[in-house]
Amino acid sequence: MKQFNTFPKFWGLIQELALKTVKLRYKNSMLGFLWSMMNPLIYLVIFTFVFSYAFPGIDRYPLYALTGLMFWTFFSSSSIQVIESVINNSGVLKSINVPTIAFPLAAQVASLISLFLSLIPFSILMLIFGLEIGWETLLFLPILFLFACFTFGVSLILCSLNVYFRDIQLAWTSFMPAIFYSSPIAYTTSVIPEKFLWLMKLNPLYHFITILREILYYNRIPSLMQFLAIFALAAIPLALGFYIFKRLERGFVSQY
Repeated sequence: MKQFNTFPKFWGLIQELALKTVKLRYKNSMLGFLWSMMNPLIYLVIFTFVFSYAFPGIDRYPLYALTGLMFWTFFSSSSIQVIESVINNSGVLKSINVPTIAFPLAAQVASLISLFLSLIPFSILMLIFGLEIGWETLLFLPILFLFACFTFGVSLILCSLNVYFRDIQLAWTSFMPAIFYSSPIAYTTSVIPEKFLWLMKLNPLYHFITILREILYYNRIPSLMQFLAIFALAAIPLALGFYIFKRLERGFVSQY
């Protein structure tokens, strides 16, 4: 039986599973990965024709909305895939000695691959909508890394619980629209009354979208406090996710 007790072998397994996931997702599709753009583009068209009139004070509104939609699309698709990963591969886990954590990790890597593929046409659109490239744009990569860690941490917690309580996946899917509209994707925080603004700041997506807009929309270097905030938001869920997953993993097989 094949063992994956060294990092190179384990990482090779992750890559193999992630590429397989991406290939299966777009198999027999004429547009391929371009389908990953359809959902955010539909939202962008709706936002541009509806919200751009509601918020005339937002300069370059399509660019403003698109900077939020990129993170949202990655968060929503990645979280669902990670949550489903262990359940969807329960048959493999029963018959082959594969580290269970490999499937959530592979789902996360597959989502990152799809994101980087879609960034090519998205970057062209953002340039058309007024994106200005500067050296601060390079900060996108570390911010994306921290956002991916946050997303994976939250998703790993839900994935672990979903093995025991299948309602988790259904509840998360139902709860997604509420998270979307409570995040400043289509609107600015100026429309939120000051006394309720603290509630929005409890939403971690608020901080990630805000710092992303600082570099891509406003062309500004985020403050140290903003970086510390997203670092904490990435590290805490990630550590907690791995801890909960390892604690609950031993009982996964009996739940399949």
